[in-house]
Formats: sequence, C-alpha cells, structure tokens
Amino acid sequence: MFRIPAYNLMSKMTFEEAEKIIKRLAVNNTLLDGLEYVSDLWDNHCSAADPVDDDDFFDNWIYEVNAFNIIYKRMQPLFA
Repeated sequence: MFRIPAYNLMSKMTFEEAEKIIKRLAVNNTLLDGLEYVSDLWDNHCSAADPVDDDDFFDNWIYEVNAFNIIYKRMQPLFA
C-alpha cells in the first residue's frame, strides 16, 4: 500500500471506481496486472537517476495510487 499524503487522499472513491481505474492500466484488463503496473510506476520513480519529488508523483498519479490502496485493502487477505 502507498503512504499517500493527506492532501492527496480520496476518501470518497468507491471500490467500483477504483476497479475501473486499475483495470484500464492493465494490458489484459485484470486487477492484478493493473496493481503491478502502479507498483512498477512507483519503483521506476524511486530508481530514477533524477527522481521527481514524491509529492509530484502523488499529484500526477493521485487517482491511480488511491485506487491501488482501495483494491489492495480489499484483496489483502489473498496476498497473505
């Protein structure tokens, strides 16, 4: 899960909205691939030679990281 700054939290996002956001990122339209895509975005951000500020990352990917957390929280028992 992402530790999203308070001003980037979207507490009103539903699971259904999060599912649409995450599925559109995946090549084969699956939640797991969409979660991997967002995770890879973060990994690439962290490993960049000249990374953008974390706040900029969350500003640019606000919907995706919030959707990631909602989906991950619901699916967390499957990952244990």
